[in-house]
Amino acid sequence: MNAKYFRGAFVLCFALLLGSTANAQGNNGRGKCMQPFGISFYLVKGGYEDEWLELYMKWHYPLMAYGLDNGTVLEHKLMVPDGHAQEPEWTFAATFLYPAPQNTKSAPLDRAGLIRHLFGDQMDDYVAGEKRRWDLTLKHWDTDFIQLDKSEQPLSVYTPSAGGCK
Repeated sequence: MNAKYFRGAFVLCFALLLGSTANAQGNNGRGKCMQPFGISFYLVKGGYEDEWLELYMKWHYPLMAYGLDNGTVLEHKLMVPDGHAQEPEWTFAATFLYPAPQNTKSAPLDRAGLIRHLFGDQMDDYVAGEKRRWDLTLKHWDTDFIQLDKSEQPLSVYTPSAGGCK
């Protein structure tokens, strides 16, 4: 019984150790001169997807459109999964492509100023709409990505990289 317990504990510890090291690599300089790309995932209560979309487009998308108009966001897409999953992990994904750091510029208004500018006379409606959108959102997470340069030799997540800088 003790040997069985010890073996089980050893296997569990080994699995945890491997799992933590598999995700431990850093970017080692990658991405510093590349266009940042991110995805925001939203899991929405079933049956409320259209209401969530309506709220997103009315209260949140104008902030994205401002970024697109001012060059602080180069591309924004809103996506849904193609097909069904047994337990969906996400309902909507919003993708964002930003200018490379060396090409960034500031928009005339920061986020708070933009919200006041766009919705100042409707601030109560804006707040209520955003609260409702977040009430319908069961889970949300953002993930940023760094593109690997496939021409790097060796291609490795461990070897330091120039980060796309020429």
